[in-house]
Amino acid sequence: MSVTPSIAPRTLVWAAAFTLTCSCAWAQTPAAADPAPSPLPDASAPQAAAQTPSLAMAASAPSAAPGLPELDPDAYFKGKMGGTFGKNVTEILPAYKRVAVAGFRVAFVTKDSATAQVRASSFLGRDTSGARMTVNAALDGVDAATMQAVADKAYANFLEQLRLAGREVVPQDELKEFLSGVQATPTSVDKPFTKEFGAQTLQLFAPTGMPLWFIHIEGPWSDRGAFDLGNWRRLGEYSKKYNAIVVTPLILVNFVSMQSSGNQSGLVARSAEADAIPGMTVNVFMSLYNSPVDEGGVQMTKGVRSNLVFGTMKEVAAEDNKAVKGVFDILGKVAGLANAGGANRATSNRVMQANSTDYRVASLDALGRATGTFAKLFEKYPAR
Repeated sequence: MSVTPSIAPRTLVWAAAFTLTCSCAWAQTPAAADPAPSPLPDASAPQAAAQTPSLAMAASAPSAAPGLPELDPDAYFKGKMGGTFGKNVTEILPAYKRVAVAGFRVAFVTKDSATAQVRASSFLGRDTSGARMTVNAALDGVDAATMQAVADKAYANFLEQLRLAGREVVPQDELKEFLSGVQATPTSVDKPFTKEFGAQTLQLFAPTGMPLWFIHIEGPWSDRGAFDLGNWRRLGEYSKKYNAIVVTPLILVNFVSMQSSGNQSGLVARSAEADAIPGMTVNVFMSLYNSPVDEGGVQMTKGVRSNLVFGTMKEVAAEDNKAVKGVFDILGKVAGLANAGGANRATSNRVMQANSTDYRVASLDALGRATGTFAKLFEKYPAR
C-alpha cells in the first residue's frame, strides 16, 4: 500500500499506541464488566420462552441471528484514527455505507491463572512475613471442533448484526482476492493455533473458509513479527478498492473470571486473596479500522458476560505451607527470630468441567453481546 506523507506519521503514532494498549488489555481484565445480563440465545437453538426487552431477538424465527442489545456502544468501545490525537472513530463512521469484515479471530482461553501477593515488611518494630496465593484454572470437556463451530456461528451472527445496524456488508466473494494474498497462520481443527500470553493459554480460530491471519502489531497473540508488514499494507489497499470501512475483530472469550487482591505491602494487608469465578466473559475485543483515507483502532473498554451455566468448577489439587511455616515460626521465636517460616503460600488448581453443548450456547451468548454492541456503533452513527 502506498502511504502518503500526510498519513504516515499518524500511522506510526497510532501503531505504537495501539500496540501498547493491546498489550495492557491482554495483561489485565477490565475492572468493570456487564454484571448480570439476561440470556441472549444462540440463533441456532430454540428460542427461550421469555426474553428481556433490552436483548430481544431481531426476529422471532429460530434461524434469526442475535439482534442488537440495547447497550450504549460508546460505553463499551473507544477508537482513534491516525494515532492518539487523531479523530474519534465515530467521526468517520457516517462517511461510508459499506463495511468489509476482512478478518475475524476468536481466541478461546483454555487455561488462566491469578496470583495475589503481600510483600514482607518491617516498620516500627512490626514485622510481617508476607503472603502469596495462586489460583490456576483449566477448561475441560470442550474440543477444538466445538470452538470452531462457535467461531463460525459468531462470524455469521456478526455479519447479520452489521446489516441490522443499517450497513451494507461487503459480500464474501469480494473478499476472496484479499484473503488469497494474506500471509496466513497454519492451523487446522485437529491442530489449532495455540498461544501462551501472560498467565493465559489461548486457542485461536478464524471462521471456516477464512484464513487465520494477523498483522505485525498483534504479536502478543500471533505468529507475526514486528517487520511482517504485508497483511497490514493490504488492508489499506483493499479499503480503497471496496470503498468501505474494513474491520478485523479479534475477540477473547474466557470461561472464567480471575480475581486477585493484587500486589500489596504488608503494611496495609495481611492476607493475599485470589479466586476463579466460573462464567463466560468477553473482556477483550479489538479491531483495526481502515477507511479509504485513514486507519486506526477500536478496542473494548468494558466487558460483557453471560449468566448461562455451562459446567462445574472443581478443585483438583491444593497445597499450602501452613504446617511447615508453623514449625519454623515456633523455632524462630525461641531463637529470637521473627517470621522464620517465611511467607504464607497457597496454591489451588481447579478444572472447569464443561458440557460442550452448553459451552457453545454460553460462549455464543457472550460473543453475541460483544459483536452486537460493536455493530451498534454503526447504527448510532449512521451513514450519510
